[in-house]
Amino acid sequence: MRYIKKISLIGGFWLFALTAITSAAPLTIEQAVDMALTNHLDIKIAANEEKEAQYSLQSARGSKGMSLAASNNTYVKKPGSSADASTSSMTLSLPLYSGGKYEGNIKIAQTDLTKAGVNSVKTKLDVKSNTIADYLNVIKTHQAQAVAQETVDNYQLHVNNVKEQYSVDNVAKSDVLRSEVELADAQQKLMQAQNAYAVAVNTLKKQLRWKDAGELELVEEFQYVPFTMSMEDSVVYAKAHSPELEKYRLAIQSAEQSVVVAKADSKPTVSLTSGIDWSDASIGENSEDTYVGLTTSWNLFDSQVTKSKVKKAKSAVDNTRLELEAQEDAVELAAKEYYLNMKEAEKRRDTTQLAISKAKEDYSIAAAKYRVGEGVILDIIDAQLALTTAQNNDIEAQYAYADYKAKLENVMGMN
Repeated sequence: MRYIKKISLIGGFWLFALTAITSAAPLTIEQAVDMALTNHLDIKIAANEEKEAQYSLQSARGSKGMSLAASNNTYVKKPGSSADASTSSMTLSLPLYSGGKYEGNIKIAQTDLTKAGVNSVKTKLDVKSNTIADYLNVIKTHQAQAVAQETVDNYQLHVNNVKEQYSVDNVAKSDVLRSEVELADAQQKLMQAQNAYAVAVNTLKKQLRWKDAGELELVEEFQYVPFTMSMEDSVVYAKAHSPELEKYRLAIQSAEQSVVVAKADSKPTVSLTSGIDWSDASIGENSEDTYVGLTTSWNLFDSQVTKSKVKKAKSAVDNTRLELEAQEDAVELAAKEYYLNMKEAEKRRDTTQLAISKAKEDYSIAAAKYRVGEGVILDIIDAQLALTTAQNNDIEAQYAYADYKAKLENVMGMN
C-alpha cells in the first residue's frame, strides 16, 4: 500500500494537502466515505426499508378509498331442477366512518415512513463513522509498523556494533547474546505489526466493498484541528440532533396512534354500499337485484377484548417513553465519554512529540557512549525501549484524538 501526505481535519470534515509520489491518484478519506456510502449493503437495505414504508403508507391510505368486489357461485344440479345454477354479485363500497381506525393507521404509516428516513440517515452516519475509523486504523497500523521496522533496524546496527566490539575483546559475550535476544524480540513485534496492518487493510477493503485487485493508495499522517464545542454544548446538540433519539420520539407517536386504533374497535363503522346481484337458472327466469344503502356495524360486546387492547396500547406508550428516556441517558453518556477521551488524547499529543525528541537524543548518547566503551548495554536497551514507546504513544494519541472526534460527531448526529 502506498501513501500520500497529509490529512487535515477541519470542522468535522477531512481536507487533504496532497503531495503526489506516484502517478496514481490517492484515495482520500472523503473519497473512501463516498465509496462506502455508495456500496455499503446496510445503506441499500435501509433504502429498501424506506420503500417498504412508502408502500405501507399507500396501502393504509387505500383503506379509506372506494373498493369494488365481485363474486360468483356456480352449482351443479340434477337435470330438470328449477333451482338457480349460478349466482353472481358485484359490490361497490366506500368507508364513511371507522371510529378513527383508518385515520390512525394512516398516521402510523406516515410515522413509520419518517422513521425509515431517519434510519437511513443514521445508517449513513454509522457507515461514515466506521469508514473513517477503518481508514485511520490503516494509517495507525502502518505507522506502528514503521516504528517496529525502525526498532529492528536500530537493534541490527547495535548487534553489528557489539559483535565488532566483541571481536576485539572490548565487551563480553553476554552483551552479544543480550543484543541478539533484543533483536529477536523486536523482529517478533515487527511481524505482529505487519499482521495488524494487513488485517486493517482488509477491514477497510470490506467496508468499501473494494473489488479492485490493485493496492489501496491512501493519504497518511494527521494534522490537528481542535474541537471547539464544550462538553455541555455537545450533549445538548446530541440530544437535539441524534437520529437515534428521533427514532424513539417517532416511536412514541406511533404508539399513541395505536391507542386511537385500538379504541376504534368500540365504535361503529359506516360504509356507503352499492351493488348488484343476479342469478341464472337452469329452468325458469333469470333474476337481478340492484341496491344502494348504508352498512353499519357496531361491536357492542366482546368480553373485554377491546378494552384489553386499549390498555396494552397505553402501556406500550408508557414503555416507549421510558425507552426514549433511557436512550437519552445513553446518548449523553456516550457524548461525554467520547468528549473526555478526545480531550485526554489531545493532552497526550502535547507531550508525545517532546518525548520523542528527548528519546532520540538519549538513544544517540547511549549508542555513542557504548561505542567508545563508556556505557553499558542496558543503557542502549533502555534508550531504544523509551524511543519505541514514545513513538507508539504519539501514534496512539493522534489516532485516538481523530477516532474519538469522529465518534463524538457521529453520536451528536453531525453530518
